[in-house]
Amino acid sequence: MAPTIGITTYHTNADWRGWSEEGALLPWTYVTAVRKNGGRAVLLPPGGDATEAEETVAVLDGVVIAGGGDIDPAIYGAARHPQTDVNAPDRDAWELAVAEAAIQKGVPLLGICRGMQMLNVACGGTLHQHVPDLVGHHAHSGTAHGFGLHKVRVTSGTTVQSILPGGEYFDVPTHHHQAVDKVGDGLTAVGWADDGIIEAVESTTPGEFLVGVQWHPEQGDDPRLFLALAAAAEMHYSERAVASLPPLLADA
Repeated sequence: MAPTIGITTYHTNADWRGWSEEGALLPWTYVTAVRKNGGRAVLLPPGGDATEAEETVAVLDGVVIAGGGDIDPAIYGAARHPQTDVNAPDRDAWELAVAEAAIQKGVPLLGICRGMQMLNVACGGTLHQHVPDLVGHHAHSGTAHGFGLHKVRVTSGTTVQSILPGGEYFDVPTHHHQAVDKVGDGLTAVGWADDGIIEAVESTTPGEFLVGVQWHPEQGDDPRLFLALAAAAEMHYSERAVASLPPLLADA
């Protein structure tokens, strides 16, 4: 059976056949990327508390924290930048709890764009709230309603490099105006844009699949991050299945 991978979602209004109503929404590309590359996708809508997050993550084999809007800087102890758009407190609280539960339980996690930022914040890190202030351009921001491209370099000898090319720059789909500043505890930066913005982080614990990328792999044609997540989730599923067996069977 394919490993079960939970994907966090937006909580926002949407048009439903002519009327507007609240919804738990997610770009379909995330679902497709998980399904096509070895996982069974389930959606994790905002609104639950820490206990619900722990209980939910405990029955998952992997987690994707999806992209989205800005995280409330109060969570990481910063004042709000004029360009920071804070509008999803229930999603902030839920994804923070999901990330913390996945870290605590050793559940493989892939953070994408906002998801990488939330992973970093969950580990005690901080964010740059408006990248153009640092680099003097808007190349990371893509278009108003779409994705741009820029190049990323991944450090050799890392988990991310074992999945993706390392050493030279390669193009990635991008749409973000915030980025990792101080890297959180237990994480290390392993990928950068050519302007110095951190584009990938991973766990410092060998063998642990805890990966964040600032770009949007679900919008590209390279499936390897999702394949790697599914492989790590399948291993976690096997370990969880053995752990649930009676002692004599588990030792057989």
